[in-house]
Amino acid sequence: MVTTRAESVLLLTFARRGEEQAIRDALVALEHGFPAASVFAVATPASAPVLKSVWVGDLILHDSPGSARRVLREVAARKPKAAAIVYAGAAPEAHLKLETLALRSGAPAVYRCLSGDRVQVIGRLRLCGSVVCKAVFACARLTAAAGMCCVAFSWLRVAQLLAGGRRASRP
Repeated sequence: MVTTRAESVLLLTFARRGEEQAIRDALVALEHGFPAASVFAVATPASAPVLKSVWVGDLILHDSPGSARRVLREVAARKPKAAAIVYAGAAPEAHLKLETLALRSGAPAVYRCLSGDRVQVIGRLRLCGSVVCKAVFACARLTAAAGMCCVAFSWLRVAQLLAGGRRASRP
């Protein structure tokens, strides 16, 4: 006898307090698209109570720095038919982690659940482009910050040398 696994859908959200309605709207939209699917989510210890309060009981807990690989293996083992990213509370630019996890899940369909009950279907190629752009932008900001730190350090070093050299006494 061959048993078939039920379809599964991955729900990705930061699940902060106050985002419960956005998560409920996403669950309703997923229920219409995948009526027989079971929904599971990746949660941290802080987000698990919020997800449980909106009836997402099947959680993969990301509870320690070393658990990221375990979480990725567990998500991939479930072979989700879709991944839904809830964009609530923060701008869509802030969801690099969730979008990367949606890509790594291997789900053939990815949905963006925006404020209210708006749901957009996005392709994996478009999602990949979004992840790459956000990663490049994050690297550019990090590089700019490092450059500013180097300039500030150089400025302080020059000021120290002008004030009396390396071994100038402090007042």
